[in-house]
Amino acid sequence: MNEHFLYHYTSIETLALILKNKTICFNNLLNVDDKEEAKTQDMGNFGKYVNVSCWTEDSEESIPLWDLYTPNMKGVRIGLPRFPFKKYRFLAGEYNLAENVDTYIDLEWLYNTNCGGIIPQMPLLVKVEYTDDENKLFPKVRECNDDEELRNYIDNGTKNSGKNLSVSYSLKELGIYKRSNWSFQKEWRYIITSSPIRIKEMPSVESNRELIRRIEDIKSPAPFERIFLSIDEKYFDNLEVLIGPKVTEGGKIIVESLINQYAPNATIIESKLRIR
Repeated sequence: MNEHFLYHYTSIETLALILKNKTICFNNLLNVDDKEEAKTQDMGNFGKYVNVSCWTEDSEESIPLWDLYTPNMKGVRIGLPRFPFKKYRFLAGEYNLAENVDTYIDLEWLYNTNCGGIIPQMPLLVKVEYTDDENKLFPKVRECNDDEELRNYIDNGTKNSGKNLSVSYSLKELGIYKRSNWSFQKEWRYIITSSPIRIKEMPSVESNRELIRRIEDIKSPAPFERIFLSIDEKYFDNLEVLIGPKVTEGGKIIVESLINQYAPNATIIESKLRIR
């Protein structure tokens, strides 16, 4: 077992895209296999502001994961060192930055797509906690001292009652809990949280009220259905590809051809499982 590696089960077709494009896909919580994950107690599907890439720490083959995430077990499991992403450096003044930053997020892409905001510190890597606690599975994400005053502030931009409105939103409890039934996954996740305020707007938007107005619009779409982070090419030398237990001889030839073309120093291993 390599404790510095994480593993991802997928199809041969997706392996081809990962190798050719040198990217990892982060799916929105609205689209993961567990339909509950985006839900909250108080803000509907607030998980629309969270995108995840799902991996496992278990180096031993998992029959359930082969079955769930590869077509008829005719897929692969890739293994990569933790945080294999390409790192960028942007200077103060670029893309409305106040200071120099090193980040895994391509801010040029973020600026040009103009879909939403992502802070440079993303992604986070978390170990999923398995629980049956409903308060963790469906967290309360908004803290507000006066709901009526909040609505008045959104609608009118004023606080007619004279009270000090205090409202905040938290994404930190989203994407890290799953029901105990899923514990066989032994899952780790890379998490990217986003904002409905786009990077191009940041110098000019009336940020506080407009941010609250957009967040409170629970019917608004997710800023990002999918986010792709680039893999640093040097990590392809460490890539492990485990061929699934039902991959045909033709499928093995395809995997070997892909590896020879895009990651010639990667390690190819065949499954030890013998499943009819």
